[in-house]
Amino acid sequence: MHPGLALALAILAFWDAGRLLAGRLGEGLTWLPLAMVAAALIWPMVRKLRDGQASAVSPMLLCAIFAGYGLAALTMPPLIRMSIAVVGLVLILRQAAGNDFPAAPAFGLGLLALPVLPSLEFFLAYPLRLVSAMLTAALLRLGGINVGVDGVALDWNGDRLLFDAACAGVKMLWAALLLVSAIALTARFTPSRYAHAIGLAIVLTIAANALRAASLFYVENGFVPRLNGSFAHEAVGIAAFIMAAGALVAMVAPRARKLA
Repeated sequence: MHPGLALALAILAFWDAGRLLAGRLGEGLTWLPLAMVAAALIWPMVRKLRDGQASAVSPMLLCAIFAGYGLAALTMPPLIRMSIAVVGLVLILRQAAGNDFPAAPAFGLGLLALPVLPSLEFFLAYPLRLVSAMLTAALLRLGGINVGVDGVALDWNGDRLLFDAACAGVKMLWAALLLVSAIALTARFTPSRYAHAIGLAIVLTIAANALRAASLFYVENGFVPRLNGSFAHEAVGIAAFIMAAGALVAMVAPRARKLA
C-alpha cells in the first residue's frame, strides 16, 4: 500500500486517540514537544517520498495495528489508547521510510511526547522523593550538617523539612529522557545502546535532583543569605538541570572521529 494512503488511513483510524490527546494538551506550549517529535518522525518518510524511494506499507501490518487499537479502544484507558496509536504510527512511518530510523528511540520519543507527566508524577513521585531525601541527607552530612531522614522529610534541629511532589524531580527526569531519546534517534542508537543511555539519564537526573535539594537547603535556611528569594529557588533548579543535561550530552552523544 502507498505510504501516504497508509498514513491517512491510520490517522482516520486513530481519530479518537487524537481527540483525547487534543483534550489533554491544555494551554500554553504543551503541544510543542509533540509537534517537534511528530516532525522528526515524519521527516524520514517525507524525504523518501520526495526521492521516490519510499517503501510500500504491508496491509498485514496495518490490519494488526488497527485490530490492536480496536481492542484497546474497548477496554483500555485513554493514555494506553494514545500510546498504542503512537506505536502504530511509528511502525507505519518506519516501514514507509525503509527502516530509515531506529525503532526503540522512535517509540521512546513518541511516547514521552504524549501528556505523560501526570501519570509519571502519580507513579514515580513518592519513590523519587524517598531516594532524593536519602541522597540529599547524605550530601548534607558530607558538608558537616547533621541531618536525619524521616520518610520523605529531612529531620534537622527538631524540624521536619518535607520533600513535596515538586522536589521529586519528575519533570527533570522527563526532560532528560526526552533529550536522550532525541540524541538516540538522531544518532541511530541500537536498542541496547538506547537502554544504556536511558539508564544514564535516570541516574544522572536523580543525582542532579539531590544536588539541587541540598543546594536549596543552604539557600532556604540562611546559609547563603544573598541568595534568598523565589528567584534563587528557580535558578538552582535550572542550574541543576543544565549540569545534568550537559553531562548527558557529553556521555551519550557520539563523538566525531578525527581524520588522520
